[in-house]
Amino acid sequence: MTPISLLIIDDHPVYRDALCEKLTQDFRPHQITVIGVSDIAEAENVLRKSSNHWLALLDLKLPNSDPLDNIQALKQHDKLRNLIVISGLDEDVWEVKCIKAGADIFISKNNTSQFIYKKICDLLHISYADDLPPSKSALTKRQTDILRLMAMGDSNKIIAEHLLISEQTVKIHVAAIFRIFNVSNRTQAVYKARSLGLVS
Repeated sequence: MTPISLLIIDDHPVYRDALCEKLTQDFRPHQITVIGVSDIAEAENVLRKSSNHWLALLDLKLPNSDPLDNIQALKQHDKLRNLIVISGLDEDVWEVKCIKAGADIFISKNNTSQFIYKKICDLLHISYADDLPPSKSALTKRQTDILRLMAMGDSNKIIAEHLLISEQTVKIHVAAIFRIFNVSNRTQAVYKARSLGLVS
C-alpha cells in the first residue's frame, strides 16, 4: 500500500510549526510523516516530487492567491488523497464554498489541535491514539443539528426550512456526514449516530 503523508500549507510560521510539531507526535504511531510549507507553489512541488499519497491541510487565506483557486489547483494532483481547509474566517459562510470547490471538510481555527487530529483520523479511517470512536467528535455543530433532524425523519427540504438554510447547503452537509461516518445513505448514518449516542 502506498504510504500517506500529511502536508500543512500555512503562511504563518508560528502556527504552522506548532501544528506540525503536535501532529508529528500524534501521527508517529501511525508512521505518517508531517511536512509544513508556506504557499501553494511549495505544496505543488512536494506533491510532484513525492511517491507518497498526501492529505493536505490548507489555510484558506494565503497571501496573493484566491482561496477557491488554491483548492481546485491542489485537487488536480493525483497524489492528493484528501484536502482539509482550515481557517479563522466565518465557518457558516466558507464551509459550503470550500466543499463545493473540492475540499473534503472545513475546520475552524477556533478548534484545538486534538480536534484537527481526530478529523484527519476520520478521513484516513484510522483509530485515534486514545481509541475513541472516530465519529464521536467529528461533526460540526451544523452537521449535528442536521443529523438530529435526519433521525426524526425530516427531508432535506424540511431541514432547510427549519435551519433557515438552502436545500443545497443541507445536501452538502449530508454528504459530508456520509463521508465522516463512512456510510452511503441516511438510514446507515442515523443508525451509526444512534450507536454512538449522538442522537436519540
